[in-house]
Amino acid sequence: MSFCSIRITGSDSEASGGLQVSSAGDEVGAELRSARVDAGISLAQMARLTNYSKPYLGLIETGRRPITVDIVVAYERELGPLGDDMLRRRDITHPRTMKADRPTLTELARSIDSGDPGVLATAPSSRAVDFFLASKLGESGANHLREWVRTGKTSTLRANALAVLSKMSMREDIELIVDCLETDEKVRFLSLASEVSKLLQHDWETSKAVAKDPTTAPNPRKLAKALTKETLLDSDAESRWCGAYLLRGLVPVLGR
Repeated sequence: MSFCSIRITGSDSEASGGLQVSSAGDEVGAELRSARVDAGISLAQMARLTNYSKPYLGLIETGRRPITVDIVVAYERELGPLGDDMLRRRDITHPRTMKADRPTLTELARSIDSGDPGVLATAPSSRAVDFFLASKLGESGANHLREWVRTGKTSTLRANALAVLSKMSMREDIELIVDCLETDEKVRFLSLASEVSKLLQHDWETSKAVAKDPTTAPNPRKLAKALTKETLLDSDAESRWCGAYLLRGLVPVLGR
């Protein structure tokens, strides 16, 4: 998902006093709404996450109030970078990425709450699926995810459980998420490859190669720019860790 023709103007927003984002018609508001819906986040949830009121965000998304840089940044903290030259769509490029309609995902959330990981054990999950499940799971589901991060039988299950748990944004889980990424080589590899494919939409084989050796990235500066945004995310420990890890690996080629 990308914004079209975004530029910053000097006008003050009545709502926040920040710089306005100018666009053709209501395109930017529509892009914000589309990115939020794709991520499985309701308007009420986004209001809580960003500390803006639900009515105000509704006016922003429908183009009835001016969009400010602060609003864009607030959405990016929750959804990842959204600029023209960065993120085009948030789903990873793995050929077997899990995609399903909402009723199916709702049933999967119930299954996870009851202790059955279902398709999480066999198919890579997209970021939209991760956000949807994170918004639906109860405490029992979160506890099952924590157990699967530690002892899941497949690396796919451990990586998926970690991704969903990270989107739940609970501070008590940060240590578990970081420890898994630092000690579980297979999960680390899958998370890094997913991060690369999510940000730049490289094919999965290229994304895996970059995960193994970031200096092989086809466009290292573009990747570094996107990763820098990831390291600033408040609500996704996995993306922050992977962003910092990959940025360190890119250092040798950024000065060329």
